[in-house]
Amino acid sequence: MLNEVLKHYDDWTEDRSVRQKRKNGWDDITSAYWGHLPNDWPYLSRVVDPRIRTSILEKNARLLNTKLRGRLVPREGGDILSAKINNAKLDYDWDSANHGGTMLYKWGMMDQDTRLYASKFGLVYWKTEYVDGRLVFEGNEFMPLDIRNCGIDPTCEGIRDAKWFQWQRWEKIEDLKAANREGYQKYPGLNKLLRAIGKGESYGQDRRDTEYNSKTLALKGLDDRVGDDDTYPVIEIATEYRKDKCITFSPKHGVIIGEEDNKYDHKKIPIVQLKYYPLNDDPLGESEVEPVLPLWKAINAVLCSHLDGLDLRQKPPVGVLENGGRMETYVYGPEAKWIMSRQDGVFELPLGKGTDNSFQVDYSALVAAFNSAMGDLSQGVSAMDPFNPDKTATEIKASQRQQLVRDQANQIRLAEAIEDMMSMWLSNNRQFLFSDPTKQEYVLKILGDENYQFFKEAGLDEMIVPPEADEVISEIITNAEGNLSDQDIARMREQAKIPKYPVESYKKIGRKKQKTIRPKLRIGETSREAELSIVPEDVQGSFDYVADVQSMAMGASEEMKMSQDRIFQMVMQPQVQQALAAEGVKIKLKDLLISNFESNGAKDAQRYFETVEQPTVAGSPNPQGLGQAAGIPNPNPTVGMEGPSSPLPQGVVSGGAAPPPGLQG
Repeated sequence: MLNEVLKHYDDWTEDRSVRQKRKNGWDDITSAYWGHLPNDWPYLSRVVDPRIRTSILEKNARLLNTKLRGRLVPREGGDILSAKINNAKLDYDWDSANHGGTMLYKWGMMDQDTRLYASKFGLVYWKTEYVDGRLVFEGNEFMPLDIRNCGIDPTCEGIRDAKWFQWQRWEKIEDLKAANREGYQKYPGLNKLLRAIGKGESYGQDRRDTEYNSKTLALKGLDDRVGDDDTYPVIEIATEYRKDKCITFSPKHGVIIGEEDNKYDHKKIPIVQLKYYPLNDDPLGESEVEPVLPLWKAINAVLCSHLDGLDLRQKPPVGVLENGGRMETYVYGPEAKWIMSRQDGVFELPLGKGTDNSFQVDYSALVAAFNSAMGDLSQGVSAMDPFNPDKTATEIKASQRQQLVRDQANQIRLAEAIEDMMSMWLSNNRQFLFSDPTKQEYVLKILGDENYQFFKEAGLDEMIVPPEADEVISEIITNAEGNLSDQDIARMREQAKIPKYPVESYKKIGRKKQKTIRPKLRIGETSREAELSIVPEDVQGSFDYVADVQSMAMGASEEMKMSQDRIFQMVMQPQVQQALAAEGVKIKLKDLLISNFESNGAKDAQRYFETVEQPTVAGSPNPQGLGQAAGIPNPNPTVGMEGPSSPLPQGVVSGGAAPPPGLQG
């Protein structure tokens, strides 16, 4: 086993060195992103046009701007209610998986590094956190991994068909020891490794800069200090993940410190790979930046050349005749005095012409080619003429179309990666949420009208009188022979109610356990928040996660608002309401307004509504209660609201009811 993992380690670290150091490799891409020109730059000016950085950041902002929206689709063994419950749990996991930053921030890192270095990997794992022996957190987590520390089976197409994946890191020794807590030895070979290292004199030798140099730190003039702290010494370790097991070892000292079977039921390598542009024979794919590096250098060459020309024209070279004057007095500056022997002792040398005109043409062509290659034709600079701020409507429309095409293609790959992560999260919930046999429920906080309204309409909070209790109450009423009041009967029925969806829980009182039965959904004080009890049966079944990554894109909320406004205008048309009434359907106007309010930023939109009793005038029914004040008869009760008269649905006679089916015509 040790020979296998060391062979894999040597192979991918050798490939890493090539990927970093080759021309237009990772180091060159990092330098271009930070705007660092080559050391052998042939121009005096070193001004950089930060187009690569601007393009990457704007793409990132366009695709990952708001929280992810997604849904679970039930397959065999699943139903809509279970899918909704599991979806609420995944939403909570997304919000609570904030180790190292929010999920939006972490997927932003995934997107940015993928564009720079072709691929980005993330570790999907189940996290348990203890404080003083007490469990304070358990749930799904996600960690983006540095591409320089990742090695993958070179014969695969991607992570899902890879035979192995290695993750290299520098762990503090005290953290490794803490992982071997009482009752569980995560790294049983740790003591063997410490004995191999010695008694502490060589801990500081496991430095990261002995493996590779950090280009980012070098550009900033900083030293890589990983492994430089004697107070908290580190050890380089690597973990090889396979579908059936994972092996943790020290590549430098040749010791396996931990080996265990794959603990996850999904039996996948617990790694997600984001790759926008696949490439034959390379599982990492293609960098978005590498193909445009020559264009980026050409843009900066034209820019620096032009600036050198400006400086040259302001201070052109001069010819000086021998004995034409005193050289030390020849200084460019206002009111300078030159001591000269003859009037023509100093003269300016002629310069080449046409550089100003060629700059605009050359710069425009290179910028247009760069923007076209990056799919950023609508960004700030036009593809036709960057010096002309006025663009035609046709040009703007064509530019935006190409930009959207590239973004939509990226969103497909992004959705695939997020769905891969969510499938593992869902499996982890099914496996670990009730791994403790004494745990019978998981309480989840429900916030927001959408989930709250769905669970409430599903009756999860309802209390019902069971049939057997109804029979007993009927017997009591019969035997009482009219001696029971309506209040007594109502009180009996109230006391006989049980939850429609009961959840059993146990509370320890002294040495005994008290059993309580509660509804599955319990409404909070604000009537728009609730607690949902998830039981083992809820997490069973099969589901497919559909990631709506378009909801994360910039402007998605504005499009949703506009769509809701159009829907509201459509359903308020009298013709639509009449057609729905003919089919026995009524618009839930309040719910539609609440959804519209919340999409426009209103918090707890329910507070804007209250129920009032509307008095009616005899003989003037108003079932819908729309379009009139209280007590005023509605002139058109069929429509239920003021507006222009509209044709009645087919088969409806004015002033009468619709004929029964089969008699229309």
